[in-house]
Amino acid sequence: MEEKRIHSESFKVHTYEVDPHNILTIDSLCQYIQEAASNHADILGFGVNFLLSNNRTWVLSRLAVQIGRKIKLGDTILIKTWPSGSKKFFFTRDFIIESDKGEILGSGASYWLFIDTEKRRPVPPSRGEIVFDFKELPAGYDKPLEKLQPLDTFPSPDYSFSIRYGDLDLNNHVNNIAYIRWALEGIEPEFRELHYTSSIEINFIAEAVYGEKVSLSTAPVSDKEFLHYLFKGETEICRVRTRWKN
Repeated sequence: MEEKRIHSESFKVHTYEVDPHNILTIDSLCQYIQEAASNHADILGFGVNFLLSNNRTWVLSRLAVQIGRKIKLGDTILIKTWPSGSKKFFFTRDFIIESDKGEILGSGASYWLFIDTEKRRPVPPSRGEIVFDFKELPAGYDKPLEKLQPLDTFPSPDYSFSIRYGDLDLNNHVNNIAYIRWALEGIEPEFRELHYTSSIEINFIAEAVYGEKVSLSTAPVSDKEFLHYLFKGETEICRVRTRWKN
């Protein structure tokens, strides 16, 4: 039962998941995390097959990930994940990232909405459709996931992206990982030559679909911290905060 409550999954870092310096990219790490979460949901009985047969889907609303050191090509890491509770309309899920020797490399947390796809609105945890024993499970992340600072006005974009078919997920919306990749385009290559992403926080605000144009604006908070805003027209769709280390 304990193995079922806390899911562990290992991932080996491949050549197509690293940057030009053979360092695992933060978007690839987030993809591992999302894969482990999805596989655990399947094991617990509320994965893709359950969703499709019950007009339900999971929508990621907030995500935060922090790592303490570089993860490199060829490394094998372990993602441990478990549902950690609920907050109002959100179901929460935590993560621990370990090396293959048991060293804790980082941690993360996520807030999910459980959506009725026919009514197109959230099903709150209080409805009792998803039941899980949270008692005596450890905390993976030490603070709540905050709402990031919104845009005051819509500035001239740094970049614009047309949504391609390859950006879509099984819900026919943009894959969460695509937003991260777009946001990171706001960081100059010269900076990324000398730094790696040590933490990322994401607020997913509105959906985007095939054929739409997404614009990016990036604002420095300090010399190693940035806010990234993705929007379509005058609709903000995603906020991202990144922090970087040498």
